[in-house]
Amino acid sequence: MIHKVIVIILFIVILPAISGKGQNIESNEISRKSSIKLTTEIVNQYVWRGSLSTPNPTPNIQPNLAFIYGGLDIGVWGSSDFSGNYMEFDPYLFWNVDHFKIGLTDYNWNLQKANYFNYSKNHTGHRIEGTIGFLGTRCFPVSIIWNTIFYGLDKMNAQTKQSYSTYVEIVYSQGPATFILGFTPWASYYNNYGVTAFDLQSPKKDFSIVNIGSSFTKFLKISKTFTLPVKATLSVNPSAAYSRNDFIHLILGIVF
Repeated sequence: MIHKVIVIILFIVILPAISGKGQNIESNEISRKSSIKLTTEIVNQYVWRGSLSTPNPTPNIQPNLAFIYGGLDIGVWGSSDFSGNYMEFDPYLFWNVDHFKIGLTDYNWNLQKANYFNYSKNHTGHRIEGTIGFLGTRCFPVSIIWNTIFYGLDKMNAQTKQSYSTYVEIVYSQGPATFILGFTPWASYYNNYGVTAFDLQSPKKDFSIVNIGSSFTKFLKISKTFTLPVKATLSVNPSAAYSRNDFIHLILGIVF
């Protein structure tokens, strides 16, 4: 029950503290002052890296609480449907310096089935991921991010061997538009045994493009001092097209 209490407390802390939109800034413009960032996004469905994260499409609320100091970003991101049947709680730590990014994320979307504080290698519900990437510049607005899960619940077909599931994402940003190409370089969670990708009858896949998408953000002016970001994202997963009919996703979100 303690992990549920943690998630509930996080939501209670974040929801009343509705803040304005977050902003992306160049790494050489980052202030050395510390700050707390509180945001909440409501989406019509939760799609992560090209695949539906919940068993069925359902609205999710996704709060984020972060402490920021210079290029250091320490926080917790969460997601939950409105019925409480799906809950996710992901602490993270990132360091941004000179247009580069490194970090760690502790994913856990198995809160209903396992003890949150169990980090035993072969029994944990956690997935620990390392990230390294280039964030782009104003003159070259293209980011390239490499993410690899190196510990925890990342084993194909319940085997004990680590799969090192890897997701590489290339993002081009231009004004309110963002264009995404995501792929996995080898057989992994993203193309063989994910929550919705799992198919024992399908052939084992190696290199796969798992996410082709575009995202557009519109800022609605609510008052003289408050704007509300509304985001629409179209995501296509070519790797999933052969085996299921949910490989195309339209995600609509409101960020508070």
